[in-house]
Amino acid sequence: MAILTFLSDFGEKDHYVAAVKAAILAVNPAQQIIDISHQIRRHDIGHAAYVMKQVYNAFPQGTVHLLAIDPILSGSHWPVALRQSGHYFVGHDSGIHHLISPTPPEEIVEIPSNGGTFPARDTLAAAAARLANGESLSAIGKPIAALQVKMDRQLKATKREMVGQVIHIDHYGNLITNINKKDFDAICALHGGSPEYTVRFARELFNQIHQNYRDVEAGDCFVLFNSYGFLEIGINKGRAAELLGLKLDTPVIIEFKQ
Repeated sequence: MAILTFLSDFGEKDHYVAAVKAAILAVNPAQQIIDISHQIRRHDIGHAAYVMKQVYNAFPQGTVHLLAIDPILSGSHWPVALRQSGHYFVGHDSGIHHLISPTPPEEIVEIPSNGGTFPARDTLAAAAARLANGESLSAIGKPIAALQVKMDRQLKATKREMVGQVIHIDHYGNLITNINKKDFDAICALHGGSPEYTVRFARELFNQIHQNYRDVEAGDCFVLFNSYGFLEIGINKGRAAELLGLKLDTPVIIEFKQ
């Protein structure tokens, strides 16, 4: 029996998370369910994709990931299940799967829906539980050729500069960008390994990238590459999003001196 993870925008106030888990356990009372988050911003598939993208590969191959992000923004978001890179995903065809990984799935099926108002409980839960219990995708639904595609924010990089955006604001108010260390190091190598540079966002300028959150005093701003390799901006013991006035899609630029 595979692990089943659960990600949703349901919050914790209502009974919705418990109702979906009950539907899963009705298929297999011994099913292990791992909550990833239920605090995804409502209807925000970009937020959901970011969270899932950071963690799904840490689970064993064969894990089933249930993505219950409310699809009411479009009636064309059909329930689907797919296999991709050794993992299974169950959710709606909203473009979220392409945001998680642009690699084409090896197999996709459309899950029959009863048309109810609670598809996560009435359709997705049983399909995910059956996959985790060892059933094949072909037993879950009928094959389809492709999924909807949505393009993620794109990093622009040249020898002179990297232009990215804030793509996530975490629980601590830290701002994560799509500027990654691999590309940063590659551009540094073009300049001989240790070039001078300026990190610029809003009205702030930094001439160094820190190594740790504690490299600055409480109340001071830090800029570092986090454990996932993304450039992160924050304030030690403060909430950078509010104090710096930054938000999603705020430009962040690294300029390299020639």
